[in-house]
Amino acid sequence: MTEHTPAPTPARSLYGFFLYLFSKTTLIVYLVWAVVPNYYLHLFNIHYYPDKYWSTAIPIQCLVALTLFAFLIYPSSNLMLTCNIDNYNTIADQFSHVNVKEKLTLKPLTKICVCDAKSKCFKYCHFYEAKENTVPQLQDLDLRFVCRKLYLDKHL
Repeated sequence: MTEHTPAPTPARSLYGFFLYLFSKTTLIVYLVWAVVPNYYLHLFNIHYYPDKYWSTAIPIQCLVALTLFAFLIYPSSNLMLTCNIDNYNTIADQFSHVNVKEKLTLKPLTKICVCDAKSKCFKYCHFYEAKENTVPQLQDLDLRFVCRKLYLDKHL
């Protein structure tokens, strides 16, 4: 059984070459149909072709369809795939990277723990403070840490 790789193969190079030739030929035929007057097409016995209106209508309709897809359909499908705003997975999930320094015996902000596993509970955690003039390690910030920094420290 052959391995499926994106590396170039002789068959793919032939497909690419014929696709290149086809696209160039199609562009030339389209430009001849759209630009050359009907009189010259009749001299070459070309009588059956679509109206010149379609030489501009079809590309415009394709651009309108692309615009609708880019600004309406694609963002809508992404919004359908995201979690609700009240879902816990919008704050933390199995892919979250939180850097925990130590478990402290602080008074919790809430009595209810929403964590799935008690061993991974962040209710009593204290997070690393970033040193000045350094770039901290890439990590997700805990929502309670952000709220303490933004709102609680200013009012003390």
